[in-house]
Amino acid sequence: MQVETTRFGSLEIEDDKVISMPAGILGFAERRFILLTPPNLGPFCWLQAVDNPNLAFVVTDVENLVYDCSYKLTEDECCALELGEDGKVIYLLIVNMAAEPQDITVNLRGPIVLNPDRLIARQLVMEGESYPLRYPFFPIRGN
Repeated sequence: MQVETTRFGSLEIEDDKVISMPAGILGFAERRFILLTPPNLGPFCWLQAVDNPNLAFVVTDVENLVYDCSYKLTEDECCALELGEDGKVIYLLIVNMAAEPQDITVNLRGPIVLNPDRLIARQLVMEGESYPLRYPFFPIRGN
């Protein structure tokens, strides 16, 4: 399939690489995405909408974060993600990029959970102060 993107031009993507997000991302209508990992992007990649060339999010795996956060899935969320016995998932955090690395933050309150085997994802909406919207990606070091 041909996917048009604003940042990367026209891309040929295999149909079996498309991520389905039936409930979408909060505030957006798009339901199909692909993960793009351009060279030299470090721990970041792009979550590009298949049907909207202008919509792409910089994301990172929660494993890249120096923060002890754990997300628990409900039974309904596990069913929606079609998780099997193993239930392996990847948590992606939306990144707020900045000119200065120390100003780069991630959204811990709205992680995207991906079933990598079935390529089904959904955004979780976490409540409470322990999940900030803008958490520093790079640890702040004292002088």
